[in-house]
Amino acid sequence: MGYLPRAITASILIAQFAALCAASPAFAISADLANKCREMAIKAHPPPVPPGGKAYAQAERDFFNECIAKNGQMQSTEPPKDANSHK
Repeated sequence: MGYLPRAITASILIAQFAALCAASPAFAISADLANKCREMAIKAHPPPVPPGGKAYAQAERDFFNECIAKNGQMQSTEPPKDANSHK
């Protein structure tokens, strides 16, 4: 059940990667950088459990694009703290 959201996320990120490469042929990123940023984006913005809302997807895409722009040098990949969480 957790596989489908990751498959959708991977498809979105691959499509973004292809669009990024097509938009600027002079700026080609490596597969290693794309994979690293994809993994960091998923870790920073994991899909919700149970599946349903897709609000995390835009945050994940934004993180991926920022990661690519920074050549994989991101400060933190920890999921954002829930403002309503009381521990």
